[in-house]
This record gives sequence, structure tokens and C-alpha cells, in this order.
Amino acid sequence: LLNRSSDLPMTKEHYISFVVYCTGERFESVKLYPESSIEVRFFSRGHGTLYWYCNHHGLFKKRI
Repeated sequence: LLNRSSDLPMTKEHYISFVVYCTGERFESVKLYPESSIEVRFFSRGHGTLYWYCNHHGLFKKRI
């Protein structure tokens, strides 16, 4: 299980909209909402890429 969280304050004006975990054969996505916590869990299926979208700063990615 892959757990990820962040301390970014989620306000109505600035928030993470979604988080996606992609591997070579699958992807899982979690929709997030303003004023909620940023805490997601994915089944660990080897190496992959974590993507997240901020409504102010755009799309980010991190290889894990």
C-alpha cells in the first residue's frame, strides 16, 4: 500500500484537484475537494509515476 499526504492547506481558492498513480499496466485516480485533507492510498504495484494537479500551479509528477 502506498500512502501519500501533504500539509498544503486546501482552501476554496487553492487546492489539489486530483492525484493519479500510474504504472506500466494500470492507473488509479483519486478526486480531491477543497477544504479536505490531502491523503491518498494506492496499492503498490512496483515503480510508477505519481501525478497531482493544483488549480493554481498546474500538473506535477514524481517518479516513485
